[in-house]
Amino acid sequence: MTSEEELITRYFDAFNRHDVEEVVACFHPDAVLVGPNGKRLVGLAEVRRSYETEFALFPDAHCELRLCTGNNGRGVAESLFSGTRSRRGRIEAIGAEVIEMVDGKIKEIRDYHQPVPASGLARTRRQTPAHRAVPEAA
Repeated sequence: MTSEEELITRYFDAFNRHDVEEVVACFHPDAVLVGPNGKRLVGLAEVRRSYETEFALFPDAHCELRLCTGNNGRGVAESLFSGTRSRRGRIEAIGAEVIEMVDGKIKEIRDYHQPVPASGLARTRRQTPAHRAVPEAA
């Protein structure tokens, strides 16, 4: 596993434990989060606030890491997000995060998750392994 893949895995593990301190520790001081809608959050304070809000809105938030690859300061992670929001019910989304890393930290995440209808979700779960790392290019 490359150092980029290790960082991605550590980030997902911290997210799934709802460990805001450990999530933020994965990020570079000049971090940028770009949401599926194009909204940009810049800096560690915004990163922290984003995850605190997400964990408060979705107390059971979970991201199943399905594919993880990375090297040379870049990585891609495909994941299946699920969480229940008060008075809105269960939300599930599948997508990828394109990740840039600097000095062993996440500098930028571009998030491409999109909602998945329940019927499509069951089919997606059966067809995709839980985690497979793509080997480094030779």
